[in-house]
Amino acid sequence: MQTKLQKTSLLLRVLALEVTLSLLLFFLLPPHTAQASYVNTNLNTFVHDANELQVGYPGQDMNLSFRVGYNNTNGMKNPKTAEIQNVIVRLSNDQNYLKQDKTPDQNTTDQKNPYDKDDESELYDAWRAGQKSGIDKAYGGNSAFTVDGGNYPFEINATTFTEENRFASLKAGEYKTVTLHVTVRADAKEGYYGVPIAFYYALPGSNTADFRGPMQVEFINVYIKASGEVANPSTATGDKSFALGEGQETPVGTAPGVMNYSLKFRNQRKVPLYRIQVHMNTALADGASLQATVQNKSQAATGFPFNLNDANYDRNFETAQPDEVLSADYSMAIMQNAANGYYPLSYTVSYKLTPDATVSYQETYVSYVRINNPSMVEQPPAADNKQGDFNPNDRQKARIILDGYRTEPEKVFAGQPFTLVLSVKNASGDIPASNILLSAESEKVDNSSVFSTEAGSNSFVINSLKAGEAKELRLNLEASAGVDPRSYTITLNEKFDSPAFKNAEDKLTLDIPVFQVARYSISTPELSPDSIEVGKESNVMFNLNNTGRVMLYNVQVNFEGDAIKKTSAYLGNIKSGDSGSVDAMLGGVKASSDEDNITMTIQYEDVNGNVTKEEQKLTLAVTEPAPDVPATDTDTEKKPVKKPSPLPLLLIPVAAIAAGVGVRKFRKKKADGGDAA
Repeated sequence: MQTKLQKTSLLLRVLALEVTLSLLLFFLLPPHTAQASYVNTNLNTFVHDANELQVGYPGQDMNLSFRVGYNNTNGMKNPKTAEIQNVIVRLSNDQNYLKQDKTPDQNTTDQKNPYDKDDESELYDAWRAGQKSGIDKAYGGNSAFTVDGGNYPFEINATTFTEENRFASLKAGEYKTVTLHVTVRADAKEGYYGVPIAFYYALPGSNTADFRGPMQVEFINVYIKASGEVANPSTATGDKSFALGEGQETPVGTAPGVMNYSLKFRNQRKVPLYRIQVHMNTALADGASLQATVQNKSQAATGFPFNLNDANYDRNFETAQPDEVLSADYSMAIMQNAANGYYPLSYTVSYKLTPDATVSYQETYVSYVRINNPSMVEQPPAADNKQGDFNPNDRQKARIILDGYRTEPEKVFAGQPFTLVLSVKNASGDIPASNILLSAESEKVDNSSVFSTEAGSNSFVINSLKAGEAKELRLNLEASAGVDPRSYTITLNEKFDSPAFKNAEDKLTLDIPVFQVARYSISTPELSPDSIEVGKESNVMFNLNNTGRVMLYNVQVNFEGDAIKKTSAYLGNIKSGDSGSVDAMLGGVKASSDEDNITMTIQYEDVNGNVTKEEQKLTLAVTEPAPDVPATDTDTEKKPVKKPSPLPLLLIPVAAIAAGVGVRKFRKKKADGGDAA
């Protein structure tokens, strides 16, 4: 009995010493600062900072990138295995690392309370309780770090702590890049922030369900940089996001004809930009006008100088890395009556800061093109010369114009026949035309005509056209199969007679947009493994090759089926001749051994946003999980990983010394008592 009392007394003294030292540390150590700070990640086992410091701006979307991996040597929690499995990486919402800030002090007993404190005490107290509850809910989302007392830098929404990256396995010495999409809080202050990352994994052979195996929380560093107006991201750098036309000369075109030119946009920000769209505005830049280079005729057009032949003039790009140059290419038909001069063209560029962001930012850019049009130059009046030289152009002649045209079908596809319907009109007020010969001449690419006639003849003869009369002509053509998708020119050469002007000649031009059919092929999808248990995953991989001549926009592959969890893989835009890789994890949710039990849907968009979907079938056997085998004493690797004790490391040697002193005293007393007996 006495021995038990002595042991109890010893334990109480050790505990009292620990409490005393803890209180001393609490009062003697300096208090935490309110500013979040840089975290030392050298002791991290699994989560590592990216090669470049991650930078975000208040109120804007951010791609949070870092590396995961372990080398089985460094770090404090290395597993003693050659690999780990079922790796899941998320932002941590562990309350050991995040806590709720106190709600701001609010006066709940002020004159706003409609009830009397004495006569209506119950209603008065109920009103106060309700107001306090509302305040708690309104301010309950302000999370803070307990590690240093600083603010959590990201907005918290439904996906903040559920977005994840998964890896079937991770070998020792193997490192992978993880990217999570976040939005920086609008009230975040400039400085460093340590962000906690949850790293879940399973040891080989453990058959551990998701989130049931070992877990480690480690920190990465981000830097929040003060920006300008949140609504205008370009104020963060003081410049626009793109530098326009560096090293380029002003594009020049001559009417009538087609003007081919490119605009160069260089990303001058220090971060990648995503989903970039360059939109040509079909009006001159606001507040700007034509800068004439000659005296133009009164009928010369001084507005937007091009014919609108395409449905839109958007140029889309998937990404723009820092200092990467994007080329927006245009092929524009110049209006026949375009004035001579420099035209200020306006372009609206929109982009996103992350691939999956819901907010796009827009900036407007102005670039000039020069148009030369000899037919619109005002000639100076001729000197008075009664004799004068004979000028054949002084004779009056009819004016044959192209009153309109269309194609049947409306869209012309490369390699397909179509009919060009022309309306030819004598626009003269009182001069007839006769013996009208029209011959069609196609634009050439690599010395080959883009358009060819089915019957080999490309000429028409119209006997006569009275003043103001129009006639319709039909020409059967076929577009070359190997041309790029854009507009191509057909020139109509005219030769006709007028009463006072024989063998008059002129030219008419028109532009025909040619489209290409989107084509692609895929390699054989590989499922690894091809049979899984419910709760496990299979990896599906294959390549999608763009075998057509047009870009495939927003390519996405969706996987659905009763036996699996619905998932998708986004490939983005795939250029002609390029390939995209699909690498997705299919998680089993229901046992199934049916053939073709998974529907794989490949969808993409054309340049106008029209969606095309095509389906294929896959087979994945999903079985019920095997019953668990009882663990044996040799299953040392299946023991749960314990979290480190929150007791400060400084207390451990002190407590050990105190315990050693107590034990020696106890043994000495016991030895003295034994000798006395």
